[in-house]
Amino acid sequence: MHVTRKVDYAMRALAHLAQVDDRRVRISDLSVKTAVPQPFLAKVMRDLVSSGLVLSQPGPRGGYGLARESSEISFRDLIEAVEGPMHMVPCQVEGEDNCLLFDHCSQVPIWDQIRSEMLSVLEKYSLAQVSEQDRDRPLARK
Repeated sequence: MHVTRKVDYAMRALAHLAQVDDRRVRISDLSVKTAVPQPFLAKVMRDLVSSGLVLSQPGPRGGYGLARESSEISFRDLIEAVEGPMHMVPCQVEGEDNCLLFDHCSQVPIWDQIRSEMLSVLEKYSLAQVSEQDRDRPLARK
């Protein structure tokens, strides 16, 4: 398992938005501040807006801002906003009937427990914790 680039970029963008409080940030400025390519960042931001984590305001004084307090946005919220619901194995996907052994599989309860514990851990950590650490550690530039 690994954190995707999309999740990493979303975390960077949200952490920066958390640091600027109630100000709106233009996509071009957000791209520079987070070192994320603007075309990819635009796609990530669409997902974050669609999920309700970020607000978008069009116009010359517009930009992006957090829709909730950073302490109310968990790692789980962020990951699921850009990647969708988390599943350990394909047979955990609701509505999927892709395994003939599902009803008799001894692995299902184990994978369900692993998923449950992982989601619990991801819910314990918030965007506020990341943005606080980022305040102390500015992005290094060459």
